[in-house]
Parts: sequence; C-alpha cells; structure tokens
Amino acid sequence: MNPINLLNSSSLYFNAAQTAATEAKRKEKAASVKTSFGKILEASKDSEKSFLIEQGLPIEIAGLSMEDAAVFLKDAVDLAGDELVEKMTSESFIKYKTKVKQFISYIVKTNFKIEEHKRFGFNRKGKKKDPAVQVQVINQKLDNLAADLLYNHLDKLKILAKVGEINGLIVDLYAV
Repeated sequence: MNPINLLNSSSLYFNAAQTAATEAKRKEKAASVKTSFGKILEASKDSEKSFLIEQGLPIEIAGLSMEDAAVFLKDAVDLAGDELVEKMTSESFIKYKTKVKQFISYIVKTNFKIEEHKRFGFNRKGKKKDPAVQVQVINQKLDNLAADLLYNHLDKLKILAKVGEINGLIVDLYAV
C-alpha cells in the first residue's frame, strides 16, 4: 500500500487555493477598471438625466437621437391629447399641457440656432443698438414634425389658450 504523502497533497491544495486567489484578485482588478469606466458612463448618463430634469423634459429620452426623442415626445402629446378628448378632467388637461410644453421646448432647444450679431452705432435715444438676432432652422424634418403636430392639435391648443386666459384673469382678480 502506498503511503499518503500529506505534504504533497496539501501542496496541491495550496497551489489550487493560491491560483484561485490570484485569479480572483485579477478579476477584481479588471472589474475595478471596468467599474471606474462604467462609473464614468453612469455619471454621464446621470448628468444627462439631471439636465433633462432641469429642462423639464422626460428622462425617457435620455440616450435617444434627436429625431427619435422628438417622435417620442410627439407620441406622448398624441396620447395625452386622446386622453383629454376621452376624459375632460383636470388631470388629463394638465398632463396634455405638460406634454405640449415638453415637446415645444425640446424642439426650440434642439432645432433652432439663434445667432446674435453685434450692431454698431446708437439709436435715436443715444443708446447702443440692440444686436441683430438671426434664427436658423437646423433640422427641417423636425420643424415639419412640430408644424404638423401643432396643426393637428389646433383645437386642443385653442382650449389651452382659453384656459390660460382664464387663469390670467383669475390671477388679476386675486391681485386687486
């Protein structure tokens, strides 16, 4: 019968344990490198999300292309408009109003470029002339999408305008 060499078997165990420990450390190091890069990506996503929240836009459009985000917002306006037609409640009205506001603000922020050109000289009152402002449409396709949406929702937008006028009158009454 062969005697069991405890030293030799423990060295196999020790080698396997040491190899596993080194492999775990290597994976942990690689994971930490990936994690730091992942953290940078997450930070950029978080900053984009915080920017969208600051602008009053939904978080769902984070990471979408300009046209996809516009289509998403347009669909949200359409759904809110359909809900407003079905149920004329204050909640559906407020939801529709916010969706229209989000769509319009997104189109204005992403589709138009405003350039100011300095003007020299003075006006009749002796003040410096105001700068000349030039608005350029960056993406004609988005501009057409916005025009179509506004045209299709004209009756609902008129209701929004009337409610806005009424709210303004109410505020004026409270101020008196």
